[in-house]
Amino acid sequence: MWPLLIFILFLLIIRDAVQKPESYPPGPPLIPIVGNLLSLWLSLKKFKYHHTVWQEWSKKYGSILGLRLGYTYVVVVSGRDMIKEVSSRDVFDGRPNGFFYLLRSFNKKLGLVFSDGATWHKTRRMVLKCLKYFGYGSRSMEANISEECKALIELRMVNAGMPVVVNHMFDVCIVNILWKLVAGKRYDLSDKQLTILCDLITRSFKVVDMSGGILNFLPFLRHVMPDLIGYTELNAIHHKLYEFLRSTIQEHQNTIDVKNPRDLIDMFLIEMNGSKNDSFCPEELQVICLDLLEAGVETVSNTAVFMLLHIVRNEEVQRKLRNEIDVKIGFSRHPTLSDRSKMVYTEAVLLETLRISSVAAVGIPHMALEDAKLGNFTIPKGTCVLLAIHDLHNGGHWKDSTSFRPERFLTKEGNLIQDEWLMPFGSGKRRCIGEGLARSELFMFLTHLLQRFNLKVPEGDAPPSTEPIDGVTLSAKEFRIVFEPRNWHE
Repeated sequence: MWPLLIFILFLLIIRDAVQKPESYPPGPPLIPIVGNLLSLWLSLKKFKYHHTVWQEWSKKYGSILGLRLGYTYVVVVSGRDMIKEVSSRDVFDGRPNGFFYLLRSFNKKLGLVFSDGATWHKTRRMVLKCLKYFGYGSRSMEANISEECKALIELRMVNAGMPVVVNHMFDVCIVNILWKLVAGKRYDLSDKQLTILCDLITRSFKVVDMSGGILNFLPFLRHVMPDLIGYTELNAIHHKLYEFLRSTIQEHQNTIDVKNPRDLIDMFLIEMNGSKNDSFCPEELQVICLDLLEAGVETVSNTAVFMLLHIVRNEEVQRKLRNEIDVKIGFSRHPTLSDRSKMVYTEAVLLETLRISSVAAVGIPHMALEDAKLGNFTIPKGTCVLLAIHDLHNGGHWKDSTSFRPERFLTKEGNLIQDEWLMPFGSGKRRCIGEGLARSELFMFLTHLLQRFNLKVPEGDAPPSTEPIDGVTLSAKEFRIVFEPRNWHE
């Protein structure tokens, strides 16, 4: 009798382990416990990148792809209309509860990036209020960007004509631009502490992909093989990052003047000390600072590096850029943001960079806050929803999508085309709040550098590879550029 009962119980467990929820989107067959993890691992061997696996599976199973990775239900949504629908519906405005996402924020939903609901609305409002108070989006912000561009030009002049590895060239510049508003401080571009800090952030983004990896899907394995699944490394990195942030916040606490706040950290400390309802806590401030630090270093820096990669590979693109800079700006003054409106080809280059690089290959994951209908399917509450942004930007809508061709964003008359299939900063309520700053930074970096230098592949080096490195964001493989000072009369 007992063996029969045990056998029936085993069959029930196996059935539940391989059976998907009712009306769940189609996907590869499930295996007990691991779900689609084995299929994913085997497919990664073939296709290299997570976003390519999602793309291949979506071709087979449809634009709403249903997976179960370990214990986690994951849906990958493809195509402009579906991505816009998910981005615009409140029910999908959540952020996942996965172990990987909470690991970096004291096992709570804090900060800007991975929080949701009332907490996120309150934090976002406060952060925007503080940033705007200290000049975010104003002329003083342009002055910050310009200062970093000039510092970068000076640094490149020091080793002009010599091959330079450019993969982390923009990191400190980008941190400085926002960090002045956040912490009231800028760092020298060769500052060792900040260089180490940026390296830690880069490493943390390489341990897993945006879906969270094994840490999300089988989190109990951190007790069995913590080194192998990245748990040890991520813990060590976050410990060091928070050491820096706590030290920065403590310096502010020791020197604060409540009547004269200097930056965002001061304003949060004043709010925390004066609030009677504990609306913000010290951990919240640390996570906000980490969000602002990481967002710029990874997304903008990686995009800027891809921008240089494609320009140095395309001499004709570079020639047209230099020509527009020479005609519209000249050599006697530095570029300004007011030049953007008359530099159509430069803007097309920036749009093409954002399209072809798509460093946030699946955006930032959404989560279904309730059971929700999507297309003909039901997305269960708590499901992680990934948006196939890389596929959107490199799919069938774009002719010859693997070629870097800025002209695709220009009409025959030479006017700029704003294509609604291009969504590098997301869509809907959770659209990136740093979009304006990121676009401004990319324009200023590009025009300042090409006003002063010709960019060349070093003699003996192969053209840089367009194949990215996988991770939370996509990044370029290491490559070098020679920055050759321009002769104005060339």
